[in-house]
Amino acid sequence: MDTDTARSAGLKRLFERCKDVAIRNGNGIVVPSKVIDELSKQSGLDVSLFTEERAAAVRRAGQWLTALESAAAHGLVRKDLGDGSNPYADDLFVDLFTHFSDRYDMSLLTNDITLRLRIRLLAAEAKCQLVAGTVNVDGRIAVDSDQDLYQRGAGKLARMTRHADEGLAKAKDYAEVETLAPLLDKFKRRFGVAEVDARPGGRRDTSAAKRPAPQRADGAFKRVTTLKPKDQLLEDAAIPISGDQVIAVSLHSRHALILGERVGEGGEGSVYAVRDNPSKVVKIFDRDHRTEHRKAKLELLLSHELETPGIGFPSHIITNGDGDFVGYAMPRATGKELQATIMRPARFKRMYPTWTKADLVDVCVSFLKKVAYLHSLNILLGDINPKNLMVDEHKNVWIIDADSWQVEGYPCPVGTAMFTASTITGDYADALRTVEEERFAIATMLFMILITGQFPYARAGADGGDFAALIKEGKFAFQFQGASDQDQPEGNWKFMWSHLPFQIKRLFWHAFQRQGGSRYDRRPTANEWLAAFREYRDFFGGNDDFDPMSNDVYPFRFRAFRPDTPIRDCPQCKRPSAIVGRWDEENQSYYEPSLCYDCNQSKSRCADCGKPRPADALNESRCWDCNRKRNYATCENCNREVAQTYLVDGRCSNCQPVPCKDCKTLTAKTELSYGRCAACVKKAAELNPARLCAECRQPFITFDHERWFRSKGLDIPKSHQTATKQPCPPRSTASRPPRTAPRSSPSSANSAVPPKKSFWQRLVTWLSS
Repeated sequence: MDTDTARSAGLKRLFERCKDVAIRNGNGIVVPSKVIDELSKQSGLDVSLFTEERAAAVRRAGQWLTALESAAAHGLVRKDLGDGSNPYADDLFVDLFTHFSDRYDMSLLTNDITLRLRIRLLAAEAKCQLVAGTVNVDGRIAVDSDQDLYQRGAGKLARMTRHADEGLAKAKDYAEVETLAPLLDKFKRRFGVAEVDARPGGRRDTSAAKRPAPQRADGAFKRVTTLKPKDQLLEDAAIPISGDQVIAVSLHSRHALILGERVGEGGEGSVYAVRDNPSKVVKIFDRDHRTEHRKAKLELLLSHELETPGIGFPSHIITNGDGDFVGYAMPRATGKELQATIMRPARFKRMYPTWTKADLVDVCVSFLKKVAYLHSLNILLGDINPKNLMVDEHKNVWIIDADSWQVEGYPCPVGTAMFTASTITGDYADALRTVEEERFAIATMLFMILITGQFPYARAGADGGDFAALIKEGKFAFQFQGASDQDQPEGNWKFMWSHLPFQIKRLFWHAFQRQGGSRYDRRPTANEWLAAFREYRDFFGGNDDFDPMSNDVYPFRFRAFRPDTPIRDCPQCKRPSAIVGRWDEENQSYYEPSLCYDCNQSKSRCADCGKPRPADALNESRCWDCNRKRNYATCENCNREVAQTYLVDGRCSNCQPVPCKDCKTLTAKTELSYGRCAACVKKAAELNPARLCAECRQPFITFDHERWFRSKGLDIPKSHQTATKQPCPPRSTASRPPRTAPRSSPSSANSAVPPKKSFWQRLVTWLSS
């Protein structure tokens, strides 16, 4: 399609030169499916709105599409490579070359300098015959020298950087600068090329070409901190379904689409394939989610004409036949939801059995590059969660659901509890989120990718379902630079955490730990994470990668302490590198366990619950918990946990009925006092009315006191003095009737009263009679 006179018709001559050999060997020239899709897209555009030059390119796309179909029918062209799982054409070419480089010598026709740099580096690293260049007018491939290729790449970077500085760059150019700068640096180190003057007409500071992409794009959306007025539902409209015709409207075109099969369904609407266009999908909102905010937000996004691989920017507004807004079209994402893959360890192992920790790091890098780019445009994703991210087998991440993003005062109306910062309260749509709150969700997502679905605040003994409470508490259970609280979640999560590099663990700790974390309120940015994960990716295979298990997704032991740490196979289970020495700080030496961790755990298990326990922690083959369950029970009366040997009929000894030793009435033991019930205790404290003091003729001794004398074989006392060693209490005069002298008659008044004889006198009188 190139109209340059140096290359015009070159592709046609190349086909003519190669056709006989290609057809004879059944090995046609490869045109990846992504190229076919792009030609199909271009040839279907409405040329009425374009310039003549642009219209001519559209017509040439249709002509070449027809020519390639014919060539494929004759075996000259192959269109069966490249399944479209990688939507970015440059990445697709590199993936194809990487996959087939060990089987074929390969050549790529491209004008793109960045892609040619990548292929040249790949050829050097793989030590294969891989060529990328342009086609000459005679149908031969022109290949630049290393120095010329580097100089052209540096010139391209300088131009794009200058445009970015002047505010003339397009949105996709910022991502190109971010890719090209480190690529040129790597190219220079690999091939030893000389530094070049990249500025037209004079010397240019080459450090400018190596600067990272700007943090904020000049062409980005406005940074608005004022919330838009409350969202309102649009007037009711007909909602199209599969098989219906809808209208796709963009800034430059308007055409009809037929909705294909439904490929997804969520809480806001449904996603449909587009008939005869496999690279697009359409999201149709249900009646309750057709709102003014969504319509205005999508129109705003569409006005910037953003198109970036791996990000589901809206490409068209979708209306029904009556012209009512019903949804939007976007590129079709490839792969599967993170929620259905990486976040579920068992399914992850089945779907990607060969993936290593380095592959998960690549997924994180792919995710972070797109988030950093969106942030540079002043777009916050808002609802970051594994259902809004998709990943394919090539580790490429797609970000979808643009209608929920936060941009220019339009809030993100939805959220996910596990990824919501503690400062976000109330309804999501009632406030704008901050970048700091977005960074919490980013850190959470990265942690759950590396640890395959584990929540950062999960810990032993915590209520795992109350995510908001755990996040607010801010207690990160994974150990960092100090003794652990022994509350890390059960399983091999602690081993996975152990094998992360120090820099990554430090960022996670300070981002999640409220007490002791220095960056809890100013968490790492997407670009900070990106730099850290790129360094993590370079770690594999380097000098610091001395532990053979560090690239395992699921290591089953702790990381080696130093390069000299003894590592050996387990003699029992035969797993390689399963035993690692433990450093003893006091003795300054390594202790080597005889068996690996799993074998040590499995050699002694509780006979009841089956959990592995150290041998010295078992009693009668049972762990402490099971022994307690077996030997202890709860009293049905007082609910106190006691040893079963003290339970009778479900009651502890204190609650068992015991006969009163006086009245023999059954009474709870706790209600007895010295073996007597309350009634008998009261009775025992009363004075016995049948025993009267010999002196004062009043009751003087209690039943209990009387019983004591009997128990000792003593006579019962007769008075207060003998019983209590106390004199008789004075008798109350008020209680006694007054004594009156008997009346005597006058005749008896003068009569003499004989004196009363004493006992001795009476005795003498009796003896003498």
